[in-house]
Amino acid sequence: MYQLEFLPIAKKDMENIIYYVAYNLNNDVAAKELAKSFIDGAKNILDFPFGSSIYTTSEKLNYEYRCIKIKNFLMFYIIDDDKKIITVVRILYKKMNIEDILN
Repeated sequence: MYQLEFLPIAKKDMENIIYYVAYNLNNDVAAKELAKSFIDGAKNILDFPFGSSIYTTSEKLNYEYRCIKIKNFLMFYIIDDDKKIITVVRILYKKMNIEDILN
């Protein structure tokens, strides 16, 4: 069984996204639904850590990232199979320049 951890920046990503939806878009209901979707996505990663394909870009990345799509966002994670730890590294809007952010 794997353990799940979030890097501090991934937690901050999630907080910023939920805050933006709740306060900038003034939509508490959507913010709560999105928060639940992030939690459900993390649970799904725990259940099926290798269920997502390896994220590839035109340039070589520093790690072997996997990601799942959660509404308009991508939750990126890495797997340490030896230590049985899954680390969520970032949660990003799907139209961002992801390649630059992950390198």
